[in-house]
Order: sequence, then C-alpha cells, then structure tokens
Amino acid sequence: MQRPFLSALMAAVAVSACEIPDEPPLSDTITEGFGIVVQNPEWPIVHNRYMNLYESGGGDQHLYLSPAGAYAFDLVLTGGIIEQDGLFAVINGEYLITDNTTKLFMTERADPMAIFQPVYGCNPDTDELQVELEFVERRGDGDLPGGHICVRSAAGERHEFRWSPPENPAWDDERPCIPVSLVIDRSEPPPIPTPSGSSSIIIPTPTGPSGPTATPDIFADVTSEGFAFVGCAPEEGPAGDGIPTRTLNGELYADDELTNELCVQYCGSRGYAYAGSEYGRECWCGNSYPPTRQPGNTLADLAGCNMRCGGDDGQWCGGGGWMNLYEACGENEPCVNAEFLPAAKRH
Repeated sequence: MQRPFLSALMAAVAVSACEIPDEPPLSDTITEGFGIVVQNPEWPIVHNRYMNLYESGGGDQHLYLSPAGAYAFDLVLTGGIIEQDGLFAVINGEYLITDNTTKLFMTERADPMAIFQPVYGCNPDTDELQVELEFVERRGDGDLPGGHICVRSAAGERHEFRWSPPENPAWDDERPCIPVSLVIDRSEPPPIPTPSGSSSIIIPTPTGPSGPTATPDIFADVTSEGFAFVGCAPEEGPAGDGIPTRTLNGELYADDELTNELCVQYCGSRGYAYAGSEYGRECWCGNSYPPTRQPGNTLADLAGCNMRCGGDDGQWCGGGGWMNLYEACGENEPCVNAEFLPAAKRH
C-alpha cells in the first residue's frame, strides 16, 4: 500500500497545469554551478528550504536543511553524481533501523554513489517549469536502483538528508523521513547563518591562583564508567595536519539521544581505548589517534566542543569538527579527568 504522504506528493504533481517540454532527456552532466532547494508542499516544515553543507571531520560534509550549515550554490553534476571541489554525494555510514534509511552526505571517498537524473518538473507554488534531480540509484557494491531522498529531524533542531529504498516498509511516526523533490536553484545565495544546534561555550573565569582548573561540568564526568576526559580534540579540518582520517576511526555509533555516558559505554563494551562524542549525536571509537590531534590543555582549547548532547542538553557532545575525547582508565590505576590552565600555555 502506498503511504499517504507519497500519495499527496504525487497528487500535487498530477494536478499541475505546467507543460513539460516534449524533447530528449536532459543531460546528466551540469557544469554551471547550482544550489538545491527542497520541496514538499504537504510538509511546510521542510518546503522551499535550501540544502546546506556542514563541515564534518575527515573532510566530509554533512547535508542539512537551512539554516544549519552553509548554502551549497557551487555544486555540479557529472554523470549523475553531485560534486563540489572533489567531494561526491554518497549514501553510506549511518543506517537507521527505525525507518530503514541511510545517510546521504558529501565525501571524497569511493563510497556507494548517489546517482541522479535531471528532469523537468512543475513548481507546486507557482506552476512554473523547473529542473529537478530525480534519484536513480545507489551505485556501488551491489547497485540498488530506485527509492527516494528524504529529510528527517536530527539533533540540534536540524534536518538531515537520507535515502529510503523502494517499497520501504518502515516508517517512524515520531520522526518521519519526509520525501522531497530536489530542485536546481541558481538564485543569489542566501546569507550564511550560524549553524543551528551550536552555541558559544562559556569559559569560567578563574579565581584565586592561576593554576590548573578542573574539567568544566558540562563536559561530563564519566570516570564511574572507567573513562577519563582528555580534552577537545580536532578532526582533520581544524587540525590542519593533512591526515585524511577521523581522529578515532575504529567504529561509529550514531544516536539522536546520545550522551557521553552512552558513548563511553558503547566503545568500552567493544574493547576500545578511546571514545569521542561529536555533533551532539555521533560517537566514535578507536585505539589510537594521531599526535597532531592531541587536545590542548587550556580552557580556551575547549571552545570547539560546543554542541549539546541530543540526550542531555546539560552536556556538550563535541562540535563541528571537534570531539569530546575520553580515554579508558588503566586497571588498578586512578581514573582522573584532565585539568586545564586558564592562561594560553600549551603542552
């Protein structure tokens, strides 16, 4: 049975009086830069918002609805693949069993590509002719044709882009993945706002002697779980070290209700030496990290970790390209969080 939201979307197209040109198919290569506007008039919360890029670790870019991130007005299409400066739209990584969808994001890695075909469509508001990117297939190891692109709510009041396979039987009433049309847009780029879901960290003003200060409470004391806070570690972009890997690259756990306790429990149960929370909802595990990603030891060095945890807004869970880094404590050894200097002194 077809779901009501899909029926409504198809009905809106069917009643349109816009005349579709009777001509050969459009080229799957577009060299003139463009942006993307999302449309679904049945869901005003997402209708006519922009597809924005939000910098991630390892050179990746999340895809969120505006106002989170920056408007991507310089995209191109090559053989049906959306590109920007060496990054490609792929479908991989975070899979959600609740709605059977997989994340769509931009990366330079050879992950399963998202393939699109430009087609003519009709603007549901103005009835004007427009060019849309129709989803074709997830191309990679075992090609998966069909399905559609959708957006669902994520941590920090954001909406992320995902792929729903054809005849998807799953549907999450509490957090639906809303099917959308992706429309080519060449209008003047909108202003770049501060990413949604982040806020400036307030560094406590030290009193008394200028010695080390304990870890601020908002970074969460998880020593009872056998992990000590190390600091706010950078990913590739902020680190500027040219190492094309995540700071922790052993395993990823994503949860919109993430807390630092959950993160260290997850990594600890799998025997990892380190755990790190990012973007309010991502938990990364690993057994080592590059020396160039070592967190600083001043209160100011904590500023990059400024996103509240999806499962506890009284905690920070990393930030955009920054990670709350925790280290497993040795057996029969004290489990003590790092201390931070108020002055700008380094290790």
